[in-house]
Amino acid sequence: MGYKELIKKVQLYSGFSDEESKDSLDCLIETLAVRMNDNERFGFAKQLPEQLKNMALAVYPSEENTGKDILVQFMEFQNVKEKRARKEIISAWKALNETVSKGEIDHIKRLLPRRLLT
Repeated sequence: MGYKELIKKVQLYSGFSDEESKDSLDCLIETLAVRMNDNERFGFAKQLPEQLKNMALAVYPSEENTGKDILVQFMEFQNVKEKRARKEIISAWKALNETVSKGEIDHIKRLLPRRLLT
């Protein structure tokens, strides 16, 4: 699935505009990739469209960007409240589920707080 198709999937699940859906998807990719070690990040990036692949490979973990809860970090990056952040994460997550392998999805689930996936 291409980048534009993924954005459209996020839009379908969220009801957001194209730009809001793009921002949600981009933010989730960065937020997840920064929590992965190099091998995990490369494996994840290989399954993404080029724009997202480059984004996933461009982030590096630091105490600042990996020490916070994903939801809190997402809220700060997107400058949104919790309800909106949850909707953005869940919508982008559903789109990713249609793009990356089941094994990768299972791995990523370990990075996300259980309360976001239910």
